[in-house]
Amino acid sequence: MHKLLVILFLIPTISYSAGLTQELTLQLNRSIVKVHSANQAGNHGVGSGVVIAKDHVVTNCHVIANSTGIHVTKYGTSHPPEKLIADWEHDICILTFKYLNLEPVTLGSSSDVDYGTNVIAKSYGGNATRPVTSIGKVRDIFDLKGKKVIQSSTWFSLGASGGGLFDETGKLLGITTFKTPGRGALYYSIPIEVVEDLMKKGERIEVTTPAQIPFWDEPPANLPYFMKIVTSEWIKETNAFEAKYYLARSLYHLNQIEEAKTELVQVLAKKENHSMAHQLLSKIYADEGNLVKSEYHSKIFMELDSEIQEFSKN
Repeated sequence: MHKLLVILFLIPTISYSAGLTQELTLQLNRSIVKVHSANQAGNHGVGSGVVIAKDHVVTNCHVIANSTGIHVTKYGTSHPPEKLIADWEHDICILTFKYLNLEPVTLGSSSDVDYGTNVIAKSYGGNATRPVTSIGKVRDIFDLKGKKVIQSSTWFSLGASGGGLFDETGKLLGITTFKTPGRGALYYSIPIEVVEDLMKKGERIEVTTPAQIPFWDEPPANLPYFMKIVTSEWIKETNAFEAKYYLARSLYHLNQIEEAKTELVQVLAKKENHSMAHQLLSKIYADEGNLVKSEYHSKIFMELDSEIQEFSKN
């Protein structure tokens, strides 16, 4: 597995917005399961899963890859799956059961997602004993062979792979799948449409079927444009404001301040609610002694990201 990406997640208090309530987050907990797997070497792995239909749980394929045994647990009860429906490329696997009797979530649509959309992640990140909640915003939406990959600020940690990304009404938008390493990590979810297509067209296979490599774990040369260092290919994309933001960050650290400001202004021309662009502009203007502009952009940043300053377990 490449060192470019690290599989998933840590979460630390939730400031509930008008659409997000504690009651809703507790309700979603009923449909989040812990996924356990074991391999021939005797190693035990833990991930997350979401009940998407009667006797059907979706997770990431890398959670159960090349396992000799799989089961999910909920309310102290263990449930072994009967079959597997797999989309190895998109890292989405659906486990089917005989008598699961757990409440499924309501499916949403990635077409309702835009930059700045409030989202909620639910999982067993950190091998928690109960589902953990993380809230944030959609940072970008990338095209991958006609499918959307959602980048958000919802924090992930180890064990959260296969968890759910929800909107503020509790509809499932995607499956939390992978992140980049480091403090400035980027968090990616596979959209619900991949899950729906797999439910309709997927073939049921044995749960111990050998796994294949997902798109995000391909050799560097084969990775999609949005997973590489900022490139001309990414910059030319229609919604390239995120690439231009990272270019601006690079220019800033190279002390090319005016060039960085130019890129940030172009970012905000495309997406005026790009909170991180406002934050960086605020810092640049503060360094220059322009406190009026610095405070202007700082105020906008605080307003846009007020919901995600704290996180909590529920």
